[in-house]
Amino acid sequence: MGNLFWNYGAKGAGISASVAAAGTFLASLLGGWDFMMKALIWAMALDVLLGLLCGAKSRSLDSHIMLWGGINKVLVLAFVGFGVVLDRAIGMGEPYIRTAVICFYLGREGLSIIENSAKLGIPWPGFLIALLGQLKKQGNDGVQKK
Repeated sequence: MGNLFWNYGAKGAGISASVAAAGTFLASLLGGWDFMMKALIWAMALDVLLGLLCGAKSRSLDSHIMLWGGINKVLVLAFVGFGVVLDRAIGMGEPYIRTAVICFYLGREGLSIIENSAKLGIPWPGFLIALLGQLKKQGNDGVQKK
């Protein structure tokens, strides 16, 4: 690994530097690369993986659904970035809004992970499945659907 630049020469070094610069820029837009951000990225990746496995198991993989799922994940990251902007605009010095946004989406990703893994046959405690069923009956505004 230490010979990366020697093996690929100046072109490899330029590519590595470009990837590092892009990663640094993205991390700064998202308020840094801390544990909360890592947890959200891991949850999003696990949700995508489990969604693909569920689609493969039920033989219902759909590129349109996958496209909108990817757009949804990009929008989640955009909302985290917007939380960073709001935190800086308020000037509190701490990332309160960013943290709240990440916690909200971590919760949503967690519910999706539980739902998809249960569809794959992974057992979960009954109260979590019941809670998930109750949440499914409610809309985003918390109003009970009929």
